[in-house]
Amino acid sequence: MADPGIEIITTPRDLFQRLGARYPEQLSKTLQTTMEASLLHVQGSVPGYPKPRPNQTYRRTGTLGRSLGVAQTGGPIGKASVYTSKRMGNAWEGEFGTSLSYAPDVIGEGTQKEMFVGRWWTMATVAKKAAAGVLRLHEAAMEELARWIDGK
Repeated sequence: MADPGIEIITTPRDLFQRLGARYPEQLSKTLQTTMEASLLHVQGSVPGYPKPRPNQTYRRTGTLGRSLGVAQTGGPIGKASVYTSKRMGNAWEGEFGTSLSYAPDVIGEGTQKEMFVGRWWTMATVAKKAAAGVLRLHEAAMEELARWIDGK
């Protein structure tokens, strides 16, 4: 049987000082920044309005889009009416959406009125579209934190 060898793990000289004194601060800062980037990514994943139906008589005001902080054509133009990032213990929680009373009828998953189903996207569609990007942001944040712990 071959000798498996010896594994030597070295610890950076100031690791425990950095972990003890600044790790919670650095972790919170990294998670906060990542949550804010995630919210922006989700907002950027909101599609534009669908094309008007033939013979549509009402004029679109863009209120729903503005309440999500996006233009009718898509793309961020401001802050959504529901846009929060807050610390929850050692983690951060973000929330993105709209407080418009009629939004569930238009873009709610399972609550869309029949006239919008199949024409309008839902917030679940936005979440699915944004999920991979949000995951990438958080993976990059953890890699950044690992580099910080390693002193790089």
